[in-house]
Amino acid sequence: MMSNDLGFGKPKKLDLSGFAPRPAEKAPAQAEQEASDRAAERVGFQSREPVQRIKRIRKTSEPLDQAFVRAPIDVINRFKQYCNDTGMSYGEALDELMRKAGL
Repeated sequence: MMSNDLGFGKPKKLDLSGFAPRPAEKAPAQAEQEASDRAAERVGFQSREPVQRIKRIRKTSEPLDQAFVRAPIDVINRFKQYCNDTGMSYGEALDELMRKAGL
């Protein structure tokens, strides 16, 4: 008859009564953290912490659509320059120019 112990003898129960997890490591003190931050900054270390992304607030309350315009590059450049100079979006600038044209 074949034995189930595979030649290692009778299995013993593992005694875990003395087992305890390691104590949690304490975070470095504030002064140590600041010192390490200064040292990292001196050598040009770039933080890997995620940068908070700010969501853009849009002021539209009406449905939007798109219009694609083919025009000579000098016309497009003048329009873009107008938008840059006034700080308007393309839609705002189009609305402003149409109002000035009486449309």
